[in-house]
Amino acid sequence: MTIINGGTKGNNGRSARRTTTKKLKLEQKLLLTLGCCATFLFIRYIRHDNSTTTASLGRQAMSMRLGKLKEADKKNHKGGGNNSGRMLQIRRAMTDPNYDTYDKLLAQQILSAQANLIDVSFQNQHMMEEDDYSGVIGQFCPLNFQVQKENPPDSPMFRDVVSKSDGCDGENVITVDLKEAVTLAREFDAFATENEFDAAYYNVPNQLQLKGVVFHESRCGSTLAANTMMAMNPMKHRVYSESSPPIAAIKACGELYENCSVEAGANLLRDIIYMMGRSNDPNEEKIFFKFQSITTRNMDTFRKAFPETPWIYLYREPVEVMMSQLNVPQMRMANCVRSHTHSEMVSRFVARSGYRPPDLDDEEWCAIHLATLCESAIMNLNDADGLGMAVNYHKDLVHDFLDTVFPKHFNVRLDQEAIDRVIKVSGTYSKNRGRQGEFKADSEEKEKKASDGIREASSLFLEPSFHTLQDSRYNIRNR
Repeated sequence: MTIINGGTKGNNGRSARRTTTKKLKLEQKLLLTLGCCATFLFIRYIRHDNSTTTASLGRQAMSMRLGKLKEADKKNHKGGGNNSGRMLQIRRAMTDPNYDTYDKLLAQQILSAQANLIDVSFQNQHMMEEDDYSGVIGQFCPLNFQVQKENPPDSPMFRDVVSKSDGCDGENVITVDLKEAVTLAREFDAFATENEFDAAYYNVPNQLQLKGVVFHESRCGSTLAANTMMAMNPMKHRVYSESSPPIAAIKACGELYENCSVEAGANLLRDIIYMMGRSNDPNEEKIFFKFQSITTRNMDTFRKAFPETPWIYLYREPVEVMMSQLNVPQMRMANCVRSHTHSEMVSRFVARSGYRPPDLDDEEWCAIHLATLCESAIMNLNDADGLGMAVNYHKDLVHDFLDTVFPKHFNVRLDQEAIDRVIKVSGTYSKNRGRQGEFKADSEEKEKKASDGIREASSLFLEPSFHTLQDSRYNIRNR
């Protein structure tokens, strides 16, 4: 056992944590069964009896019902009208017949997949093992994926979807113990399967199929990848573009797994993806993720969790990507520059390069940061033996997606309508967010404007890994 920030290691207490009396188990199982039945009836109620009802209508019905209960709680001074800073005891809410009605509906929101996982955090003393964890907090709210489905460039990031979702402000976010929520959700889903509930009638949450994942160097077409994965089939696809929960799990054990093992991180990541892949929209079938660039350093956590899921690593010509990275008012504030203050991988890279940290300038720190991402990608590409694919950014990148990545690597069938939608989305700046403007290639301009410092730093530290990626047998152009 590893208790992070607690300084304790050992197996004492494991049996105590996992052992409950048979009587308590039987009582809770009976009450949970009744709770599950009530939740299915609740789901059926919010769907109405209209076959054209969608998940969005269910959210509206839920919002109205919760609003009424919230107002009633305020009047009765029960304190249930504000979720901010309050931990919902989700199992108790589902098993205690006398529990607060408002909290029961919040618990049912999570179990019915009306509320979605939006963030994960860790208590000061949290424990992570290969097959267990505790002290991990999950936050849920009803996300409106429709804003992303209708116009991906207008809501290109997960934070955009959250900000445009009614009921996802701080007051209404549902906070729970993640392990308890996951365990209950799995029991709930198993209950539905075992009892053969009619998914169409009850709108039983369905588990979306994870089809592909995008890792990237950053500023290299990754948002275009996310937008086009959605545009392929907005009705059937769900895309998480740099969402908060997965990165929490991928980074939880530390860059070098000094806090816990890769297996422990993978165990948490599996549960997080499970919860994010539960959908109350009967039309949705497939799920895709674009992770933050920094997750590339711990890509093996993802690969351990999902050893059969295909992924790509997007990268870019060194000078071009550095020009994009350093296009900020103050160079020292660029993400690629600041990372050296807290990255052991960067420190090790510098140590083996023969340079002293005081002798390095901002451009060189940026190049080193990017090199650590590319080196990690190279290692994982070799280990994955074909499950990963290196894809270099260029002005016609969308055709690599359409010709190879989506149909042959992610195994997603494309008809002409899907191709047309992808082409249309690719003609808009990927982070448009409501502004007018078409995409314009800027590679040549970046090359022309690059300073000598950027050119020298990229040549010295970043070009070696770039050329290794270019020559890799797992590069898209070499397959």
